[in-house]
Formats: sequence, structure tokens, C-alpha cells
Amino acid sequence: MQGRRRNLAGVFAVTLALAVAVPARGAQEIGDWGHGSWCWFADPRAVRIAAPQDKSFVSWLDWAGRVTIGAYDATTGQQTTTVVGSLYHDDHGSPTILVEPDKRLTVFWSAHNGSALYFLTSLLPESIAGWGPVHTVPVRVPGGLGFTYPNPVLLSGEEDRLYLFWRGATWAADHTTRTGGRWGRASALIENRGQRPYVKVDSNGRDTIAFAFTEGNPRDALTSIYYMAYRRGWLRHANGRRFASMNGKPITPRAADVVYDARGTRISAWVWDVAVARDGRPVIVYATFPSRTHHLYWYARWNGRGWTSHLLTDGGPTISPGTIEYDYSGGLALDHRDPSVVYLSRKTRGWFEIERWQTSDRGAHWRHTTVVRTPGTDDVRPVVARGSDSGPMSLLWLSGQYGSYTTYRTSVAFLH
Repeated sequence: MQGRRRNLAGVFAVTLALAVAVPARGAQEIGDWGHGSWCWFADPRAVRIAAPQDKSFVSWLDWAGRVTIGAYDATTGQQTTTVVGSLYHDDHGSPTILVEPDKRLTVFWSAHNGSALYFLTSLLPESIAGWGPVHTVPVRVPGGLGFTYPNPVLLSGEEDRLYLFWRGATWAADHTTRTGGRWGRASALIENRGQRPYVKVDSNGRDTIAFAFTEGNPRDALTSIYYMAYRRGWLRHANGRRFASMNGKPITPRAADVVYDARGTRISAWVWDVAVARDGRPVIVYATFPSRTHHLYWYARWNGRGWTSHLLTDGGPTISPGTIEYDYSGGLALDHRDPSVVYLSRKTRGWFEIERWQTSDRGAHWRHTTVVRTPGTDDVRPVVARGSDSGPMSLLWLSGQYGSYTTYRTSVAFLH
């Protein structure tokens, strides 16, 4: 499918506290993959493989519930798409992409609280032209609430062991592993009985996995932001001190680092992204909700001794007015190659726009520009492709009227 393109005029960013306004980049050419949506708790949604070819791959759920993968060839500019499965049109079922060591692609997906977690693998490296059979992840975890939000992570330092995380049958954060093609026993990782912990995952690709999470949905509970890391069989605090075995009993959220404590403010939070910086220190972006119509965006960084949070900006209201999802922000995404860069969506001039924020002093001060503005429609839920280099397909987002996770009328857009 050849993507549609349109031009986007640059605008001037507004000065906010702790930020210096700079002119936005010139006219931006943007592309459109077609109708679709994604949630923000299943990743990676977009990946780039730089060599031997230079291709990017994107995943989404379209308006009819088709599980869709797109491929972009940076050399030719060609876009192609394929459908690998079908679900109800609920964007909690948006798929994720794993790049295997041989550069084939494995795609994971499940329905919202689905009865199975599906996956299949491409027949050729860096290609969506052919696929092997659809399988289900062979896990048996007690409970009747199904599978949601697959997050695959591969560690080269553990002989390419795959760690797969998802929200499981009791609403705990569950996980399993795949080693040498064999799946291990599944178990709960984070548990808060009666609540749904929401987890974001990143890795340095070698030996460490970073987790940022809440103890529940901010609509249902007073929610804080927590952090922990996995390395060499143990769950660890940001300072490296281990506190639980990865394969032991599930932890409670308060066993991990408290990045933002809602018990002191009585204001709930929701996590949006986590990344490991080049110095090995983790970075988290999250939103807080002083009121149902007032979202604030924050940037937190481990400084070697403790967690420091800096206010970024006012994110505006929900993208789902008229629904119970009053905590659905426009959204934030870190550039995982350089997490001093944040892309965020906030409501200005009547519509949600996407801005690029960058800090040179670990979050104390910021410069920002507007990079996506389409008057008359919203641009929300930005994504930075893993492995991107700021070239084509590095930044993606949802363009249109979001509505809700089953009534979305958005398209998957990207910057050239």
C-alpha cells in the first residue's frame, strides 16, 4: 500500500516555565499508513533494522480489528502492509514486534483480556512478505482474566534469551522466557490484588531490563510511579541493589523504587515510557491528574543517588471526552536512543499537537518546538521507533479523533 502524504507548516513554540521557546523546524512532510490505533502499554510498536537493508516496521490494529504490520524501505521509499490476524476492534489488542537475532520478525498479539497470546515469525529477515504458522504462547497461569499487552525483550548477554511480559489472568504483570526455542514456565512478576498494575518495559539489549509501573489504573486507585530493573537473575533497585529473585514470588509495587509518591499529593499518576540512557541510568516520563480536565507531564531521572522529577508542561484534558477514560492523555514518548529527547502531545489552539522537547541538563531546563500540527484534528500517542536515527519513520503517532479504545477514528501517521 502506498502511503498518503501531506505537508505540515512549522509553527512557533510557546514559552513555558523552565523552557526556552525556539522556532519549529520548517515544513514537515508526513505520511499516513492508513486507519488504525494502538494502546501505549504494548511495545515495541515500531522498530528500525539499519543493516544490511535499512527498513522500518510498524504495527497497529485497524478500524475493523485487523492485526496489521507495515514495512518501510528507506532506500526506495516503498511502503507495504500485511494483515497477520483479526480481533475485535479494541486497540488493547494492538500487536508488538520483536526483531530476532537473525533479523526475522516475530509479532505478538492478544485480544483485550484475550483467551490466548498469539505469535508468528516472518519467513525471511527484514521482510513481511511471508510468515510461518500462528502459534500460541504455551503458558498456564491460574485465573480467568486472559492476556493483554505483550512486551517482548531479547537479551544478547543471556544467549539471546527472550523475556515476554504481559498483563495476565489475575491482572498481575506476568512473564515467561524462551531459550533455544523452548518456552519456560510462566509466573507473576508484579501483583497488587484487585488492581491492574500498568507496566512499561525497556532494555539495554544486553543484560538489563527496566520496568516503570503503577499499582493500578488511576481511575480505580490512588496510583504512584515505581521503578525496578532486572539483571543476572535478580530484580534490583536503580542503585543496583537486588531485592527479589526474578523467578520468586511476585513483588508488590512498594518493594520497588518509589519515583512519584501519590500518597503525599493525593494526585494519581500514569506511566508513559521508560528508557535506559547511555550512562546506564533510567529515565521515566509520566502524567499526573490534578483534575479530570488537567493533566501534567513529568520527566524523572535517576541521578545516581535518588529520583528527581521535573515538570515538563500542561498536557491538557483527556483525548476521550464523554467517556470514563478521563486519564487518557495525549501522551509522551522518549527517544530511546537519546532519552534527553521527549515527544509529547498536548492540547493547544484547540487541538492536540506534538512537540519535541530536549534537555541538556538532565531535565532542569528545556527547549521545545512544535513538530506536528494539523488544525482541525488531533495528533496523539507519539511513538519513537526503536533503533531509529531521526530519519524517516522515526516518529509516528495517531492522527484523527480518538474517541475511545473501541471507537477510534485515527490513522497511523509518521514523519518523513
